[in-house]
Formats: sequence, structure tokens, C-alpha cells
Amino acid sequence: MRLRQRAVRGIAASAAAAALVVGLAGCVGGDTNDGPTGPNGYDLGATIGDDVRVWWDVSETTGTTDVILERAGESQPLGVCLGSSGTICVMGDPAVEPYVAFFGPQGAAAQMSFNGQVIDMAVVEGTPADGAGIYVAAGLPVDPSTLQLGFTITDAAGAVVWQQ
Repeated sequence: MRLRQRAVRGIAASAAAAALVVGLAGCVGGDTNDGPTGPNGYDLGATIGDDVRVWWDVSETTGTTDVILERAGESQPLGVCLGSSGTICVMGDPAVEPYVAFFGPQGAAAQMSFNGQVIDMAVVEGTPADGAGIYVAAGLPVDPSTLQLGFTITDAAGAVVWQQ
């Protein structure tokens, strides 16, 4: 009788171990997404050029949006901007490699006038429809004391939604 009980316990333990292994196998390497991973809770909204990633997240408590720019392979961000509609952030070193983030009305496209030169801006994808649209672009090296910015946001048909 004892031998039979030990055999039953052994079979039950083996079955439990097999179930655990099968269950864990589904947790390891199931997703082959090799894309970039951003800061915890942030979404990848745009890429500027080949290697600058724009991550964003909306605070549940304040409703403000946090934008982080990072260059692939670097441990420190190029810049961080916290804002809502109407916010303009110049990140990075304006004399070497400036980046501009603008929070404005939702639109399909945006352009920035950077000291008179028109530059297309990346539209940050996935932001809430009832929140500010976020637009980001790389500027040209400039003396910060002479920086002049203007923005034009258009809808999908190309009509101007907002301009300043």
C-alpha cells in the first residue's frame, strides 16, 4: 500500500512539475519584438532622423505630458520636457544640436519656422485626442539669444488649424 501511495505522489509531483515547466515556457521569449524599450510607462511616439527617439507619457495626477528625447545607444537623454498646450521646449545645446518640442492643437502635420528656416516637425503619435498635440524637430545650431520660433499646424487636408 505504501509503495502505491508513493507512486501516486510521484506521478502527481511529476505532473505538477511538467505543468509548471509548460506554464513558464509561455512566459519566456514568447514575444519576438526587438524594438526599442523606453522608460517605464512611456510610449514611443516618433523618431527624428535615424536615431533620436521621442518617448511620451501623460501624468494621471496632473494631466501634463512628459516628453523624453533619447539617442539610440546613449544612456543620458538629450532632453526632457514637461508641459501642456502652449508649451515650447528647446532641448539639447542650441549652439550645437537643438531640439524643439511644441505642445499645441491636434493636427496631422506641423512645421516650425526656426530663425526663418521652415522645418517639418515629427507628429508624436498616440497622444490622447482630447489632449495637446505634440510636435518635435531638430533645429539648426543657433545663438540662443537670437532664437526665433514660429509654428504652423495643419489638418489632414492641409488646411491651417493654428499658426503663431
